[in-house]
Amino acid sequence: MRLNRSLKLVAPLALALLAGCFTANRANAQEIYRGSFTLPVEARWGNVVLSPGEYSFTLDHGTVAGIVTLREESGRTVGFVPNQATYNGQTFDRSELVLALSGGNYIVRAVRMADLGVTLEYSAPKTGKQQIVQGPQLLERIPVAMGG
Repeated sequence: MRLNRSLKLVAPLALALLAGCFTANRANAQEIYRGSFTLPVEARWGNVVLSPGEYSFTLDHGTVAGIVTLREESGRTVGFVPNQATYNGQTFDRSELVLALSGGNYIVRAVRMADLGVTLEYSAPKTGKQQIVQGPQLLERIPVAMGG
């Protein structure tokens, strides 16, 4: 009788633990790219504002139209940015983050992942004000190290 009661308590716990292990492995399997970069200026990537410093990111979906997860050097997650993928057939010598100056602020306009042959492009955030500028101007290309 006591063994029966113990099994009723332990079985659901063991099942939950087993399910957690499978879920963790599945989540890791969906990560298709990992990179790192050093940001020299404050910049906005989607709705996330990044201070100058060391960062890593993962593209964590089975397709490039997934989500980029941004992390500080310490590993703390600082934000999530949805992607717009562009397969433009261009090849790049290196992976890089493309920054642009827009309305006096730096923004991430693109992430080029040379080894995947993919460029993720981002539009300038809407400020709510009309500006009499021609649009974003290229500022800098920042190298991205794969496997960051």
